[in-house]
Parts: sequence; C-alpha cells; structure tokens
Amino acid sequence: MAKEKVLVVDDDPDTLQHTRESLVEADFEVVTAVDGGAARQIASDEQPDVVVLAAEMATVGGREVLKEFKGDASLRHIPVIMIAEAPPVDEVVAGLEQGAHDFVSRPCSGRELAARVSAAVRIKLAADRLRARNARLESLAKHVQAAVQHFEQPRRKVPGAEDGGERKEVVKLTRRELEILQLLAQGLSNDVISRQLFISPTTTRNHIQNILGKLGVHSKLEAVAYAVRAGYVDFIG
Repeated sequence: MAKEKVLVVDDDPDTLQHTRESLVEADFEVVTAVDGGAARQIASDEQPDVVVLAAEMATVGGREVLKEFKGDASLRHIPVIMIAEAPPVDEVVAGLEQGAHDFVSRPCSGRELAARVSAAVRIKLAADRLRARNARLESLAKHVQAAVQHFEQPRRKVPGAEDGGERKEVVKLTRRELEILQLLAQGLSNDVISRQLFISPTTTRNHIQNILGKLGVHSKLEAVAYAVRAGYVDFIG
C-alpha cells in the first residue's frame, strides 16, 4: 500500500530536515521544497496528500504560496498546514480564512505534527472519494440524459385500444430485476451489485440480460434511460 505523501516547504535547512525526519519516522513519504517559489511546481509534479508550509520565508512568503495553491484548480484540494513560531492571532486567522487547513505553532513535537498531518490526510481522502463519486454520477446523468433524448421508447398497438390509438405496453419485471435496474441507475457496476445483493456475478449478468430482453433494448444505459422515461414500469413479486 502506497504511503501518504507530504510536501514540506521551508527555507531554513535545519528546520526542513527536522520536519522531514519527523514525518518519515511517522511513515509518510516526504518531498521537500527549499523555498516558496519552487513549491507550486513541485506540488504539481508530486501531487502530495498534504503540504506543510512555513509561514515565514525570506523570498516568497507562506501566505503568498498558500494563495497560489488555492488559486490553482489542480492544487486547491490539497490541505495546507501552515507552521510558524508563535504566530500572532491575526496571522493565524488570516491564514485560515485564506484556505489553510490548519495552523501549527513552533516548537511543535514530531508526534503532534504527524497527528495533524494524519487528520488532514483523512479529510482529503474522504473528499477525494466524494469528488470521484460525484464525477461518476455526473457522467452517468449526462449519458442518461442523452440516451433519454435519443432513445425511442418501444411502443405497440394494443388490440381494443380506444379510438384505434396506441397504449403503452406495461413491462413486467421481477422484484430482483427491478432492484438491479434501480442499482444500475445509481451507476453501480455488476460486481458491486453482486456484492450488495449477495448474488453471484453470473446471476447478476443473467438478470441484466433478462432486463434488456424484456425492455427490448441493447445496453444497460438504454435500460436505465427506458426506466427513467417510462414511469409506468411495473414489477411482479
């Protein structure tokens, strides 16, 4: 399992080395930047899980680096922990308002810093999972919308329909088939559906083939589009 990666930015060589050693000892992978000017490029290349950023540096200050990070779409999701020796309250508040995840005062024990980094990593990983899920749902929604617009819903004339008109055919799905169709509409894969319903992948595939046949469609996406558009879909227990 890959270690969480931390970027440490500090222009003081001794402090940089001490911080690096503390985090390596806590089992993080650590990359470093010796000044704020290089931090953004290194972060873009390395995509760390957390940045530990010295607030006070001689060239580009920590607040300026933080501003650059939060203005970069590829970096703004990375938690930034600011660190400074006895920072005034106004500096701490300004950093947090600017988007810093945390603000740590020096001297700080290696254990405390590692704990704060771990907390930031947990939050980032949870946010990453949420973004990935939202992206999948947005993609599915776009596909379904497109399919609904272009997919022609099967209809047939039913003998006895009034005025010779057409009446929608009610498609009968079993309870299990309806469950699977609803899970497909959530964007779940066959494997996930199998685990969630405690059935084998083969059984799941067979059910999906039955659903496609009953609906008269050729793909799972068309089946979902059919279900979205045809609100009259019924099932039998």
